[in-house]
Amino acid sequence: MEDIKSIHALAYFNLLKTGSWIEEMVKKALKPFNLTHAQLNALYILYENDPEPVSVNELKEKILVSNPDVTRLLDRLVKKSYVLRETCPENRRKIDISLTDHGRKGFLEAHQSAKEAIGSYFEKQITEDEAKELRRILHKIRE
Repeated sequence: MEDIKSIHALAYFNLLKTGSWIEEMVKKALKPFNLTHAQLNALYILYENDPEPVSVNELKEKILVSNPDVTRLLDRLVKKSYVLRETCPENRRKIDISLTDHGRKGFLEAHQSAKEAIGSYFEKQITEDEAKELRRILHKIRE
């Protein structure tokens, strides 16, 4: 029972609880746009590279979801007309993904909604120095 009450265990459980809370806030913010957090993440990666396409492999490396889910995620974004999936003209084995105009507009609106849901909360609750320290600690945990 002693190790359950250790400060490291308490920090771990607090981190999990905060992560779930953040995910729920983002989920609510994205609901009107019919997007998931993972889909928003994929659109963000594509937006960062816009107008250049991103290969499926590049997307898999950068995205926050597991690789098998990327194909289904892209299928849903294609169905919503947010992205185009095309064979690369220079390399027929490579699949390029790019944003459509609809996808670009949808991403900007959904991103703003998620940013307001989370960003304003963070800015009201912690200082810039605390945010930097939190970021440093989270990076340290993943090292």
